[in-house]
Amino acid sequence: MMKTSDSSFSRRNLLKLVGAGTVAAIARPVASLRAAETAAPVPLKGNIQQGMTGRTKAISYLEYPEGYKENWWEPRDKYGFSEPERGVPLQIPKRNPKMEWFETAKLGVFLHWGIWSVYPTNISNAMNRIVTPQTLGMDGTVSPKAYYSQLPLFRAENYDPSQWAEILHKAGAKYVALTTKHHDGVALWDTQVPGGVSVVKQGGAKRDLVAPFVSAMRKEGLRVGFYFSDADWGNPDYASMPPPPNMVKLGKNLLKSSPLSYSEKEEPDRWARFLKYRDLQIGELLKYKPDMWWIDGNWERTPEQWNTDAFLARFIEENPDVIIGRGGPATKPLPGLLTYATPEQVVAHTTTPKGPWELCITFNDHWGYVPSKADKSASSVVQLFSEVIARGGNLLLNIGPKSDGTLPENTVRELLKVGAWIERNAEAIYPTFGGEQCGISFRRFFGPTTVAPDGKALYLFVNGQPGNDILVRGIVSKIRKAEALATGEELDFHRQVGYNALPGYYVINAPKSQEPLMTVVKLSFDEVIELDQ
Repeated sequence: MMKTSDSSFSRRNLLKLVGAGTVAAIARPVASLRAAETAAPVPLKGNIQQGMTGRTKAISYLEYPEGYKENWWEPRDKYGFSEPERGVPLQIPKRNPKMEWFETAKLGVFLHWGIWSVYPTNISNAMNRIVTPQTLGMDGTVSPKAYYSQLPLFRAENYDPSQWAEILHKAGAKYVALTTKHHDGVALWDTQVPGGVSVVKQGGAKRDLVAPFVSAMRKEGLRVGFYFSDADWGNPDYASMPPPPNMVKLGKNLLKSSPLSYSEKEEPDRWARFLKYRDLQIGELLKYKPDMWWIDGNWERTPEQWNTDAFLARFIEENPDVIIGRGGPATKPLPGLLTYATPEQVVAHTTTPKGPWELCITFNDHWGYVPSKADKSASSVVQLFSEVIARGGNLLLNIGPKSDGTLPENTVRELLKVGAWIERNAEAIYPTFGGEQCGISFRRFFGPTTVAPDGKALYLFVNGQPGNDILVRGIVSKIRKAEALATGEELDFHRQVGYNALPGYYVINAPKSQEPLMTVVKLSFDEVIELDQ
C-alpha cells in the first residue's frame, strides 16, 4: 500500500517524546537510550542541532520508548510537517439546475454549413465587402452575384446526419449547434415565409436539411442547438437603417465597408417589414424546440432596433428551459432568461468569464469548409479542452462540413482521437468542476485541474510525457491515493517539508504508462480537500 512520509519531524515532537522543557540525550547510542530516560536534563547538542538534515540523521538510529509506535507522529502528517491547525475547504460552486446539462457538457461541436462550402469561400462574410480589383479574392472576398451562384451547386448529396451524430458522439460532444441560416439569408430548411431563400427551393439540395439533423442528434442523445443570424444581407429590406451611433463613433465607414448592412437614411417601414420576416422564420424553427439558440449578427443594430426584449421573451415562452447564447443584451431583466457567454477563438488569460460560458473556436483558420494546413491536431484540441474546462467553461469546437454533406476526413480522424482520450479519462471531465472555480489555481499546479463534485478528488492534467516528478502545492489535506486515471497505475508520492503555516509540496512520481495525448493523474482524499490560507 502506498503512503506518504515526512522527511523530518518538528522540535515540538521531540519535546513531546521526552517531556516539556527538557530534552533527553537521545543522540546517544541505542544501548544507553533507556538509561538516559531518567537522567538529568542536558542541553541539545551534537547533530540534533544541525538543522533539518541533522535531525533526520539523528532520528535514524533512535529506539522508541515503550508505548510509542514507530510512526507515532503520523496523525500530524495529515497537515504536513508545519502542522497548520486546519486548512480552508475548497468551495464547490452551485449550479442552476436548468443550466446543469450545459455546464457539465464540457464539449460541444459547432457546424458552419452553407453554400459557401461549394467554391469554397470565407462563409457569407465574403460577400458583404466592397469588391475592387485590389480586394477581389482577398480573404475569400467575392461579389454577391458570384457568391449566390453557389446556390444551385450546393447539393448535399452525401448528407447523412445519422453518421454525423455517431461521429460527434464518439468524439465526446454533448451538444451540437447547426447554422440554420447565416448572414447570407439562405435557410437550410424549407422556409415558407414570402421572400425567403433556401437550399430547398433555390438551392441544389432540394430537401430540408434541418429536420433530419434534429432527429439524428436527439436519437444519439445529443442536445440540439440552432444558430440563427439576425442579420440577413440577402433580404432587400435589411439595409434600411443607417449605422447605429455607437458604431459610428468607432470611426468605421460602414456604408462602404459593409454595403449590404446599412443605408444612408432611416426607412422605418422597410425595417418593420424585415423584422416581421425574421420573426416568421424564427416561428418556423421554434417547433423543433432546440435546447439552445446561438443568435448572431445582432452587432449591426441596437437592442431597441432589434426589439430584443420581445424576441427573447418569445423563446422563453415557447421553451422555459431554453438556453440562449449571443441573444443580444436585453434592455430590462427578463424572468426565466438563461444565458451564457461565448467568446470566439480566444479567452482572456487574465480573467475568466463569469457564470456559464464556452470558448467557440475553429478547427482551423476558417468557420466554413476550406482546405487548410492549419488543422488542429488531437493533441492541441485536448490541450485547449483541458485548459477551458479547468476554468469552468465548455469548448465549442467548430468544423465546416463539405458541400456534399460529408465531414472533412482529417477532422474526423482527429476528433475520434480526442473522443477516445475523453472516454478513457471521463471521470475527470464529467461532471467535474474546473479547478479554478474551486480555488486550485495554476500556482498550485502548473497545469489544468478539475475537482470531483464531492470535493474529495483532484484531477491533474499533465501535458506531454512526464518523466520526472509531478509537484502540487498548497494542499493541506492528506492524499490517500494517487493513480494514473486511464490505466489505474498506483503512484508513489510523499510530502516535502513545509514551513510555519504552509504545508510542504506533494511530490508524485510520474506514471510508467502514459497517455499519448495527455496523462490525467487522480489524487483521492478522505475529506473535502483543504487548501492553505
